[in-house]
Amino acid sequence: MEPLSREELAQFAAQDVAVIAAQLQTNCGWFSSRKLKNLAILASSLLGLSLGEAKYKQEEHNNERDKYLAKIDMLLNGLEQVCKFPERNLPMPSGQMELSVYFPTLTALIAVDLTPDTSSATDAEVIINIKQSIGKFVSQSDAITEPFFNFLRSFSNIERQAKRHAKSTKRDARAQQKPYTEMTKSHEDDTYPRHVYDRLYKILEKHAQCCCMLPGSPSPTLNSHRGRLELKGNIPAIDGEVLFHTVFSKKATMEDFKETKWQHLQFRVPRKQLERRAVGFEGNNGVEEMIDSTKQNYDSVKTPGEFCELLGRDIGAAGMDIRIKNEMMLVLRRAVDIEVDIADERSISLAKVLHDYSLVPKGKLLLAYALAKSVWQFYDSEFMSVRWTTDNIQLFREKEEEDEENDGFSVHWVPYYTFSFGQLAETGSVERLPRHGQFLHRYPRVLALGAILYDIGLPRPRSTANVSGSTTEPPGLEKMINDITARVRKGVERHRSQMRKKRGRSWPDIGLKDIQTLEDYRGIVENCVSEDLFRLDLEHGLQRTPEALEEELTIEERRAILFKRIVEPLKKVVQTSGWVDEFGNILPCHGEGSVTKEDPVSQKLVPVVLLSNDSQTSQITAYGAQDTPEAFRSDGEAWLNKIREGPVMETVVSAFDKGDYTKRRIRIVVLDTGYDPEAIFFEDKDRRRRLKRRSETGWIGNWKDFVDDLPSPVDDHGHGTHVLSVLMKVAPAADVFVARVARNDSELQTSAQNVAKAIEWAWKDCSADIITMSFGFDGEDYVGGEPIVSNSILRAITETKQNILFFAAAANDGGNRDEMFPASNQNVMSIRGSDDKGWACSFNPPPDYNAETCFMTLGRDVPGASLTKSQDKGADVLKSGTSVATPIAAGIAAMLLGYARIYENELQEKLGPRDKTKLGKIRRVTGMTKMFEKMSMEMMDKWSYLNINKFTGRTHDRRLAMIADAVDEAKD
Repeated sequence: MEPLSREELAQFAAQDVAVIAAQLQTNCGWFSSRKLKNLAILASSLLGLSLGEAKYKQEEHNNERDKYLAKIDMLLNGLEQVCKFPERNLPMPSGQMELSVYFPTLTALIAVDLTPDTSSATDAEVIINIKQSIGKFVSQSDAITEPFFNFLRSFSNIERQAKRHAKSTKRDARAQQKPYTEMTKSHEDDTYPRHVYDRLYKILEKHAQCCCMLPGSPSPTLNSHRGRLELKGNIPAIDGEVLFHTVFSKKATMEDFKETKWQHLQFRVPRKQLERRAVGFEGNNGVEEMIDSTKQNYDSVKTPGEFCELLGRDIGAAGMDIRIKNEMMLVLRRAVDIEVDIADERSISLAKVLHDYSLVPKGKLLLAYALAKSVWQFYDSEFMSVRWTTDNIQLFREKEEEDEENDGFSVHWVPYYTFSFGQLAETGSVERLPRHGQFLHRYPRVLALGAILYDIGLPRPRSTANVSGSTTEPPGLEKMINDITARVRKGVERHRSQMRKKRGRSWPDIGLKDIQTLEDYRGIVENCVSEDLFRLDLEHGLQRTPEALEEELTIEERRAILFKRIVEPLKKVVQTSGWVDEFGNILPCHGEGSVTKEDPVSQKLVPVVLLSNDSQTSQITAYGAQDTPEAFRSDGEAWLNKIREGPVMETVVSAFDKGDYTKRRIRIVVLDTGYDPEAIFFEDKDRRRRLKRRSETGWIGNWKDFVDDLPSPVDDHGHGTHVLSVLMKVAPAADVFVARVARNDSELQTSAQNVAKAIEWAWKDCSADIITMSFGFDGEDYVGGEPIVSNSILRAITETKQNILFFAAAANDGGNRDEMFPASNQNVMSIRGSDDKGWACSFNPPPDYNAETCFMTLGRDVPGASLTKSQDKGADVLKSGTSVATPIAAGIAAMLLGYARIYENELQEKLGPRDKTKLGKIRRVTGMTKMFEKMSMEMMDKWSYLNINKFTGRTHDRRLAMIADAVDEAKD
């Protein structure tokens, strides 16, 4: 029998590990949400592997095949580690020894019988050990599991398939719709029969009303407990029961008091509809028989009074677990975890959030997706009996911890449906209006969703639209429907016109720069308000008109179309952004579900990420405060030395030192917390000289303090000192300027104006070639209604005729934070961090899947100067983060610019007389992006490592050819 090839071992092992993961998933307790999610990802990713080696088999020495085989080795190594977890650091195969030596666990796995009934004792032992290891692995934090999952995804085309095209989402009804018979099935199975939703609604409606003695009331009165249902897209189901998370006010109220205490309730509703029993007396068959299995583990709630008593209990930061059986609630004698402990106060309407706050992209799009998915799920249920609006969709503030010093608001991003018990069904909430009525839109539920999505996309500040006309007399049905329809249709078209004319803030204002995503969102909202949404093109030969066939569609068929035209495109938008997994589950947002609001008295603000208020600050973080043990110093230093001591850098430094290029050195401006000139690093005379420039009155410092206007350099924090020293190590031939924009982290939160002024100083007074910023706002800051930092960046590019480069740190909290501003600005090069071997660090944010790629360079264990007043006494310390990767990338760019400047004549000859003007593109973001692409190694899909050897290791002629090709390919 011939030994297995690497490809065959990888394929068979992946299939077997997927089977084991699926078995573990089946037996995993529902409470282990992280474990369940990771097992599902592992199983689906491995089953979906596309190794695709066939195209390389024809050429034994094909360079692409070599890279492919190296990737296969990495896959095998990763699978071996998962199956032996937590054992790590396994040797990589050299190709000289048998694969069983390097991958003994995988080799043993593919040889065993995975069928429990037929496997031997030896096989069973192998399987048990592997199951234990996989179980340990999937229980780890995202920092451990996500790098491997991302690597697995690079073998499939999930991300590529998730790229959208405007034509598929901004639909032309007649050009894109298929015969309705193909639309009758939804594309996901996480929706449930209508009786599940209606059963929950009706039993809650029955029990939520009670007779409570209200304060100041002489006798009990009939009131309702206020209820909210969490809307998060997917609704979980365990063991045939569908789980709903709700909160109810502990006391029944007639008014919405500011102080309201809430009880968390998880309801379990049977997915299968109970069959009616025949009437009879034998056997005492009834409720007792149904619930016998849980008889000792529950407390029954049969009346509204008992439900009221239940809500009044205090069980702390936990939820009650309630099973619905017939007309009773069975309160299981156990508690369940809650994701967020909400504050003891009334909820906040989405309308208020949209009016008073600014939502960053993730907040807006996740709200839109969750609400669209929920409308589709509840479309034909009692939950739609009252029209959904931004007023009855609610959010909650998180309860503050006692030890937290927090003077602001922290609002959990998840929307909640408001139960409207006791209200009559609204005529404006029916599923479909008469065909021959005077209506611009016949489907109020879809229209209501469109209005909500439109409002989410509106820019702020704005006034709340009142489509109802008079506040004292409710509008007629025709007026309400037509006013809403006209407002959304005209609003979308008006904002599109403004976008074409490049005037004002375009709609949708969702904080993203990707034109495709914006067009997708417009198409989704246009679908919601289109009169043709449910009209279908037919194959030739059919006699009925689209209008006639629309009347014949069942409500389930309309739901399927709703999913296809609205929910699915929104899902693709958030999935491509990395905010929703392949199963449609919204990924955890730990630490990101926040809104901040300015305190009217103290004026203090707190950090924000997912939602931020529109005052003069968003959260801004100086990245890279993670000190690293001394033992790891050599790796980072060795990496930096390759650049500093390489032949290219020696050429650039030598050329500028000769004096021929003194007036034309590359100039870099660092925006940060300043620097400490007494640090050991700056004792070197040459380094001090590079921080000064000659003026008419003599030498002056390359320094500007936008905080205290101090004439001499200072750094009270240390971040700027470390960043500056790293930059100067990587760019020894550049002149460096420093702008102090804040004293410390907390002041960085209000530094937008300083940053804007510093950018102007950099290009106007310093003639900067490069500006580097190792910090990031959660969202663009508006001062006086203007995005002052973006405007300053754009002005610098315009005034310098695009001869300036901006670099910024992406973010530092892994999947818990998106790419931040200004790194997210299209005119800025966003930088992520890697280790010294090029692998992405866990602190990186997800890549922008709308972009070609994202660049990363050394960001772990990077040596740099410390403050003299610190415990390190000005010596070098090691730090990690995207903030230390950013000056390294800026330094690499400076080296490339310097090399191009020195050999400008040769490059122009290589480009030829017609294209020699293209050389200027190397100083633009498009040209440098192309240059970075050519010297990068794609470690995973969308993750490109700046491999300096791909430039420095070439001959002089090949280096010039790389630069010439880059500027030739760069867009104007």
